[in-house]
Amino acid sequence: MADKKKDIEEDLEEAAQELKEKGVKGYEKLIDRLNKERANIRNEVDRDYREARRYVRSNPEEGVLIALVGGLAIGLLLGRLSK
Repeated sequence: MADKKKDIEEDLEEAAQELKEKGVKGYEKLIDRLNKERANIRNEVDRDYREARRYVRSNPEEGVLIALVGGLAIGLLLGRLSK
C-alpha cells in the first residue's frame, strides 16, 4: 500500500513538473510574441509620425487648417458633453 501511495505521489509530482514546464514555455512564447508585436506597432507609429510631419512641412497651411477644424470640433463636442 505504501509503495502504491509513493508511486502515485511520484506520478503526481512528475505531472505537476511537466505542467509547470509547459506553462513556462507558453509564457515565454507569449512574451516573445508580444515583444515582436510591440516593436511592429512602434515602427508603424514612428513611420506614420514621420509621414505626418513631412506632409505638414510641405503643406503648412493645410496642417494649420486641419488642426483648427479638429480643435473646433473637439471643443464643440466637449462643450455639449459637459452640459
